[in-house]
Amino acid sequence: MDSSTFYRADDADAGEPLALRPRVAAKKLGISESTLDRLRKTGRIPFVKLGGATLYRVASLDAFLLESEQRITPDTA
Repeated sequence: MDSSTFYRADDADAGEPLALRPRVAAKKLGISESTLDRLRKTGRIPFVKLGGATLYRVASLDAFLLESEQRITPDTA
């Protein structure tokens, strides 16, 4: 198994990662690992601890992006 990702077992998502290690998660978000660490420590991004490994669920990263998405409205323009 690749040490940077963990894969789903079901056929529908075969080969797609379920969780990512910090370096890969930060790259997916387009931010530095230190920014990812700060977001984790402030509770803005959930994480999983398995043994000594810190993992970020892909679904949680997607949800974080959706929650952080901003739109221009007449009130904010």
